Amino acid sequence: MWQNAFDNKAVSTFASIGSAFVNRRARTGNGSLAPVDGGTASRKADHIRINIEDDVASKGIDNGFDAYRFVHCALPEVDLDAIETSTELFGRRLAAPILISCMTGGTSEAREINRTLARVVQGAGLAMGLGSGRVLLEHPELLDTFNVRPLAPDALLFANLGAVQLNRGCGVEECRRLVDMLSADALVLHLNALQEALQPDGDTCFDGLLGRIAEVCARLERPVIVKEVGWGIASDVVEQLFSAGVSAIDVAGAGGTSWSEVERHRIEAAWRNRVAASFAGWGISTAECLRDARRVAPDKHIFASGGIRDGIDIAKAIALGADLVGIAGPFLRAAAAGEQAAADLAREWIEVLRIAMFGVGAKTLAHLRATPRCRRRDDGDAALRSERLHYRTEGASKFHDITEDVAAAVKRSGVRNGLVHVYSTHTTAAIRINENEELLLGDFERFLERVAPAGNGAYEHDDIPRRVGVAPDEPVNGHSHCRHLLLSSSETLPVVEGVIALGRWQRIFLIELCSSRERDVVVQVIGA
Repeated sequence: MWQNAFDNKAVSTFASIGSAFVNRRARTGNGSLAPVDGGTASRKADHIRINIEDDVASKGIDNGFDAYRFVHCALPEVDLDAIETSTELFGRRLAAPILISCMTGGTSEAREINRTLARVVQGAGLAMGLGSGRVLLEHPELLDTFNVRPLAPDALLFANLGAVQLNRGCGVEECRRLVDMLSADALVLHLNALQEALQPDGDTCFDGLLGRIAEVCARLERPVIVKEVGWGIASDVVEQLFSAGVSAIDVAGAGGTSWSEVERHRIEAAWRNRVAASFAGWGISTAECLRDARRVAPDKHIFASGGIRDGIDIAKAIALGADLVGIAGPFLRAAAAGEQAAADLAREWIEVLRIAMFGVGAKTLAHLRATPRCRRRDDGDAALRSERLHYRTEGASKFHDITEDVAAAVKRSGVRNGLVHVYSTHTTAAIRINENEELLLGDFERFLERVAPAGNGAYEHDDIPRRVGVAPDEPVNGHSHCRHLLLSSSETLPVVEGVIALGRWQRIFLIELCSSRERDVVVQVIGA
């Protein structure tokens, strides 16, 4: 019964918001009423109505978290009262890694929702993102519908702008003005290319946008976050964005609201409606995006949103590598039902997260991210990741310790348990495991010189005139090949809980057996 009352009140509130968007006006200089971006207002009203009345969930794709399960720990060896869900981000302390994600602004009803959510995040110690600030930049008189800092002085607060606006006249100064107007801690630039493509009046000028994002990152003096709106950010784009200087990425994967479905319900032409329907299952699941993003950016800030349903999904997202987990729809509906409903939802999800951490013996969020107890339901699914490391060696018989580079490759792979194979692509550069101790390395060099001395005229390989197809700069290195024969091209090591299982003194070496050269080492990681 409570749920029905909640839904009915939410529908009523949302309907009034939609009406307000359609009828909204702004004061002109002489006090008269003037239209405020009627096309945008009408579109926003449609979006709200459709989200309430129609089925706009993704079709054939979910958030991906059901593919994972927690393995219960019957003996957690931690006191529930000692479980710590807090975290720090961009200089703000949060009681839990939860973001009430970017939603609304621009109307009196939106003002009330924003204020309700602001009081909730202040009380619960969460983060909050505001709705797109484009309308605020165009109409500063609407500031009151966005401005929540007085109600949430301690909250981590994000301003928000469509990234495509950087191609439409919004530059660094406009971004700075938006952040300053809202006293925000950071700026979110959202990517919604597919949604714009499906709108009959959409803005699809995304050409050259990465460079403009880089410029904002370099000059804004505030953290810049880039997020999708529900189709996910693949790992190659994650790498591009971090290279451009963004401070964090919200992968915002598929599995929740599908904005192609929302746009489909707005379209009257049957053929365009079918075009939009073709993308109902488009996107990358949130869990897949998150894991791939963490693989290529192991030390960066990664947020996860998109179809988050409850506190268990939050716990799974953290275990898969998220620093912050964003939720929009559930909190928007709760706020429409009243502040108490939204506050209760926050308490519920924080408590579920806390108990889930207790259930796997994770005292802190760092322990939860490192837990081996978040596993794929089908443990038979093996991942295979490969990358190539490049080195310039110092000279003959030099031992180059590449252990940390290999360990970083393993971390980027996302493999928790499996094997790592380290392979030299050369016949005069070997891979070996041994101790990195200066005197011992000298012993190794002298040993190799004794068993296969250089330049003693004993190697027919060094009789260059007798060989066919030899390059003019061919080195005299018969001894190098003979030394390699005693060593190896590769080593294979176990990976246990994401760490190479090396002994206390063991290190991985690339051994140069010829002369200073450009060398490649292939690292291949297989496992789950």
